[in-house]
Amino acid sequence: MLNRRCRLCYLAPRFGRRKPTWKSTVAKSDDKSGPASRGRAVGRPRASAAPASADARADIIAAAAKLFRLHGIAGASVREIAADAGLKKASLYYYFTSKDEIVYAMIEDVLGPALATQKKLGMAPLSEAARLFLYLRADIELLCAASYDCTWLLNHGDLGDARMKAYARQRKKLVSWLVARLKEGMAKGEFAPCDATTAAQALLAATEYSVTWAERHDRGRIAATAAEVATLLTRGVLAGGRSVEAVKAEVAAFPRS
Repeated sequence: MLNRRCRLCYLAPRFGRRKPTWKSTVAKSDDKSGPASRGRAVGRPRASAAPASADARADIIAAAAKLFRLHGIAGASVREIAADAGLKKASLYYYFTSKDEIVYAMIEDVLGPALATQKKLGMAPLSEAARLFLYLRADIELLCAASYDCTWLLNHGDLGDARMKAYARQRKKLVSWLVARLKEGMAKGEFAPCDATTAAQALLAATEYSVTWAERHDRGRIAATAAEVATLLTRGVLAGGRSVEAVKAEVAAFPRS
C-alpha cells in the first residue's frame, strides 16, 4: 500500500487523463520593446504590473501549492491559481493545460530527479555506504527545496487514475533501489544485518518527512540539514567497526553534479 506520507500526497479526488502539453515561450526576434529586451521573463502577459518572476511556471506551482494547502485541490480554482501567480487565467493555460497537469508536474518535478540520482549513483565507483549517503542527502535537498510540502496528507487521493498508478510504481523503484543497496552492503560487510525492505522504507520515510520540520527558506540551511540527517541515517545502518567519517571522506572525493 502506498504510504500517504510521501511525495505522492498531492492528489486530487478526480484527475483528467489528458496528456500534458508542454509549450515553450519564445520572444519575437523583431520585438525590441518586448519583455526580453527589458530583462523580464518571456511568456504570456501578467495580470498585474507587479515585477514578474523569471519563471512563470514556478510561480504557478508555488501559487497552486499555497492554494491547495488552504482549500484542497478540489477547492482551488484555476482562476485563483493564475491570479496568485500574477497571471491571467488564459495565460496559465499557456504553461499547463489543466489543474490536473499542475499536480502531475509537482509530482514529476520530485520523482524524476530522485530516480535520475539513483541511476547515476548506481553506476558510480563507490561503496554501497557512500551511495546510500549521497542519495539520502540529495533527496532531502530536493524535497526541502521544493516550494510545496510533499508530505502534506490529503485523504482523497485517486489512485485509480492511470498517471497516479504510474507515479506509485515509480516511487516503489526508489524503495527497491534502497533495498538493493542495503542487501549489497550487507553482503560486503558494510551494513549491519537487517530486514532490507523495512530499513529501506524507514530511510525513505525519514527523508520525505524532513520537509515537515526542516528550515526550508535558505539553501545553505537546507544543505546543512540534508548532510546531518544523511549522516545520522547512514551511521544507523553501518556494520560494527565501520565509520561514517570514512564514508563521508569517500563522498567528499566524489564530484557533485
